[in-house]
Amino acid sequence: MDTDEQRIRDIIVAQVAAWNRGDAEGYAEACLPEVGFTNILGMRWDTRDGNVARHAAMFRTAFAGSQLTIAIERVLLLGDGAAVAELLTTLTGFRGLPPGVRAAGDGTLRTRMLEVFVKRDRQWWMAACHNTAVAPDA
Repeated sequence: MDTDEQRIRDIIVAQVAAWNRGDAEGYAEACLPEVGFTNILGMRWDTRDGNVARHAAMFRTAFAGSQLTIAIERVLLLGDGAAVAELLTTLTGFRGLPPGVRAAGDGTLRTRMLEVFVKRDRQWWMAACHNTAVAPDA
């Protein structure tokens, strides 16, 4: 496996570990200061600080104690310092879900997440993330 691809996969593994311990700062550790983040409701934040604040609030409320798993469907290196990761996430143990979002019959929330990475000074950073809930009936 390409070293760049492995580094991106390591970032994703670290994101999962941070989520599972309720650590918003850790979850955003590899984010650029100007990261764009769109959640499953279509709400958008344009900074790392906004991303941290939103996740910290979620970890105190509806997603407190939740557990995340991620299947990395693919990491596609796009050329000179750019890559995308396509992810299938599964969330369990949540206290509630946002309006209009429904859990699957097994009580899990599944989403498809697209993370965009850029390489700056030999380090990979997340530049954008778009998360979409998977409808249980789909």
